[in-house]
Amino acid sequence: MADRLMRVRSTKYDGSPHWEFDSWHVRDEGTLLVTVNHAGQALESPRGPWVTPHDTTNHFWTDRWYNVMRRELPDGGGLYGWYCNVTTPPEFSAGLITYADLDLDVIVEPDLTAAVIDEDDFAENSKLMAYPAEVVECARAAVDELLALVRGGRPPFDVQ
Repeated sequence: MADRLMRVRSTKYDGSPHWEFDSWHVRDEGTLLVTVNHAGQALESPRGPWVTPHDTTNHFWTDRWYNVMRRELPDGGGLYGWYCNVTTPPEFSAGLITYADLDLDVIVEPDLTAAVIDEDDFAENSKLMAYPAEVVECARAAVDELLALVRGGRPPFDVQ
């Protein structure tokens, strides 16, 4: 299924390291690139390695201010939910996916209930790192778009 290894590298808006990990390319669909990760894989963070407990399908769009990670329980255990990161639109080049994380996240449960988290980090970092007004507006619009997709059960939030 996966055809090549890619590196995902996220930073904070000021360029400081955030998350970095290998991910396996699955497909491209226009502005969408899809990769997968497997339970038990170590991801790098400034706090040290973190081992993911989920099989994850990652959705990265070059024209959206977020990415969506569909999380499955390993060994066919079923849908765990989605983790949505509000970010700058990613750039893809030479096996590398890069973007800046903008702190806001949306957690979506299998029953499509959603919660916006890390508002305090967004408020603090938008001042500390001097997010331009356009970036703040795009981040807020990304949350609204994600919530609308969830409410409509539209991809990638289709439960199938």
